[in-house]
Amino acid sequence: MNADTSPTPPSTTPLSGLRVLDLCRVVSGPFGSLLLADLGAEVIRIESLPPAGGPVEVDPTRLSEDEAFNWGLSRNKHSVSIDLKSDDGRAIFHRLVAEADIVVDNFRPGVTQRLGIDRESLAQHNPGIITCSLTGFGGDGPWATMPAYDPIVQAMSGTMNYTRLDPGQPPVRWGIPIGDLFAGIFSAIGVVGAVIHRDRTGAGQHVDVSMLDVMLALNTYRVPQALTFGEEPLPAPFEGGQGTVPFGNFACSEGWVAICISQRMWPAAAAVMERPDLLTDERFNTGPARHAHREELVELLQDVFKQRSADWWQEHLMAAGVVCGKVTRVADVFRHPQVLARDMAVQITDEFGRTATVAGDSLKFSDPATWWAPRQTGADTALVLGSLLGLDGAALERLSASGAIHCGDPRGGVALRSRSSHGGAPEEARQVGLPLEGTTVLEMNGDEPSKAFAAQLLADLGADVIRVERPYGQVLEPYPDETREASFRAGLNRGKRSVTADLKTTEGRDFLLGLARNADVILDNYRPGVLRRLGLDYETLSQSNEQLVATSITGFGHSGPWSSYPAFDNAIQALGGGMSISVDHTRPDVPVRWGNPIGGLTGAMFAALGTLAALRLRSLRGRGQQVDVSLLDSQVALLSYRAPQAVTVGKEFLPEPRRGGTGSLPFGVFRTADDRWFTICITQQFWSKFCQAADHPEWIDDPRFSTELDRRANEDALYALVEPSFLNRTAAEWEAMYFSLKLPGAVILSIGEAFAHPQALARGMRIRLSDHDIVGGIEVANTPIKLSAAPDLVAASSPTPGADTALVAVEFGLDTPPVDVRTPAERWRATASDTGAGV
Repeated sequence: MNADTSPTPPSTTPLSGLRVLDLCRVVSGPFGSLLLADLGAEVIRIESLPPAGGPVEVDPTRLSEDEAFNWGLSRNKHSVSIDLKSDDGRAIFHRLVAEADIVVDNFRPGVTQRLGIDRESLAQHNPGIITCSLTGFGGDGPWATMPAYDPIVQAMSGTMNYTRLDPGQPPVRWGIPIGDLFAGIFSAIGVVGAVIHRDRTGAGQHVDVSMLDVMLALNTYRVPQALTFGEEPLPAPFEGGQGTVPFGNFACSEGWVAICISQRMWPAAAAVMERPDLLTDERFNTGPARHAHREELVELLQDVFKQRSADWWQEHLMAAGVVCGKVTRVADVFRHPQVLARDMAVQITDEFGRTATVAGDSLKFSDPATWWAPRQTGADTALVLGSLLGLDGAALERLSASGAIHCGDPRGGVALRSRSSHGGAPEEARQVGLPLEGTTVLEMNGDEPSKAFAAQLLADLGADVIRVERPYGQVLEPYPDETREASFRAGLNRGKRSVTADLKTTEGRDFLLGLARNADVILDNYRPGVLRRLGLDYETLSQSNEQLVATSITGFGHSGPWSSYPAFDNAIQALGGGMSISVDHTRPDVPVRWGNPIGGLTGAMFAALGTLAALRLRSLRGRGQQVDVSLLDSQVALLSYRAPQAVTVGKEFLPEPRRGGTGSLPFGVFRTADDRWFTICITQQFWSKFCQAADHPEWIDDPRFSTELDRRANEDALYALVEPSFLNRTAAEWEAMYFSLKLPGAVILSIGEAFAHPQALARGMRIRLSDHDIVGGIEVANTPIKLSAAPDLVAASSPTPGADTALVAVEFGLDTPPVDVRTPAERWRATASDTGAGV
């Protein structure tokens, strides 16, 4: 096939005309490059040669579990098989780099240099190349070369410490490898940002993403709580992050539900429960009262929910406008009517006629009708090397015979697309800068992590983010205490400006319309229909600004049978499948919510990525668009490799807190001599060293444990020995031992300890901001994306609500609306006094 036989029309997708060389393996990197493929990039996987015996023979009638894993992460990618350790193979790769735009890898630091494919080497062949390295701990710091697995970075992030059923119980790892997947999303964000920067300047750059940095950054408001106010988060399975009660997971007559009931929803919830007395009982009739008497209320509701099934509660509470999500198994997620309506369950077929269900594109930039199944190893070697490098059959045969390449079965190949030119080498003075310099983002009111964190990510990339706040007096449900208000404000809003607009008045709406006429992006997380009722919907705003990108983040999206339903984080966690496999190993029947609001935070990451993509597409076709981000879609996307395994192969994903997804055993958390917890992830390559560290070398060749299959068959006997062995040393002693042997293990850290860790400090993940109310400032997490072209800037603090109104009005040529500017502390105290909060 010829590379130009079916070129993609320009400007149809955000990354049209860009080519990615993907060196990644396992989960994190492949998930990131999958997102780039969904945004329209042509992704070419660079794979190792098959083992000496040749490729694994394919059963044309069925998918194996391993194949299904690959289908979830490698759809829509070409496969080229090259031996990068050979001179000929490396030379071929260098020639491919000259024909590419982006190279991504997830090797440990130092590997690309040893192979001769590090950024400096690649830039000699393509000065404009964008490179991205996704590693466990980053390219520098004392832990840079340590083995990193998802459980390790979850443990070191601080969040796992308070993801427990109660303080005395073991910490719980989220059952989906979010350390890998979130780093993959951030790698895509960084790469698209680098593309936008190159479009403007002509300069390529390096993107450095660390799994640990990402997990630290997701602590957002928890960081100031712990570091500035000394309030280390404690397990709170029945209290929302903003103090909402009732909240949490409740067992039903059949199944479990996750609820989050605000003051506005409380009357409707009491009606569905047939408990009108809850509205008059002074312990429960207001939000502050329920917070003060939360233990009594939880005990009461535990009996109430057991009276009916999870399906019944979900149906009736959601119909009444009360947030309730059933804890859903992975396979059942892909049968949910909202998931089906939003095209988040997609069938693809390979050259043998085998079909599987994969997770859809949560950002809706790609057309599922055009998707294709993963290619066999090296199936596109001949196509790619012939089309891009002009190698003929004789050259390919010579290279194959020498072991430099492998040409697999080419059946079912998809033609390469035309690549766009990005211009020549840039002037040196233009190479430094942030991707979104000169971009204005309007962020609608609210501190919900889904929107506020998304806007903060855009600010980190250089955007001028202007928060549009409600005027003083319209805050109905303040935070339960002043420190929590300050923590949310600083942890989610650094680097932004703030204006006030009363959208219930003509004057306030006109002010916002004036801002929108000159803005690039407007970001909101209102339920569908709210902005239309205010006359501020995308259709209205785009009439006066066709360049506008409107990113809307909702629980279930703007389409589908659940689009009008309310949503909060814990219900999204429950509906998205992850909660069904996240348990305490001593109480495996109880689903556990992850301590951070990852339902909202995942949506925030996809919103930032979608906004960047829409801005890039705008530069190609000259107009903006609406980006519809659903929190549920975002969670479903995280099931990537699990979807074909669960739906097509029929694998039932059960909670396995003591088994790793890659077959690692022993695995999980273990109590140490000082009554702390240590987590491990021991695959076969580490088995011998693990036994030596445990002072039990006799385990190495014990026939019950010598292989992973043996250890699985004798799991109870293994843990009967391993569990007490960890009581022989303190957690710090175990970590020192594991560090010296380069074994994957880490202490479960608190937030304070996580941000005092030498690796976090070496990576600059802890910064202090000046603050209007707090003498000495507030400490927060830094951005986890390290861009080599980024200037060295001092982090800006969070704004005082409304303080920038007059200045912004002048900049935009607008009349300044009335504004009552008070310090954040003054606003909270007055509002708390009016509503009875904090007393």
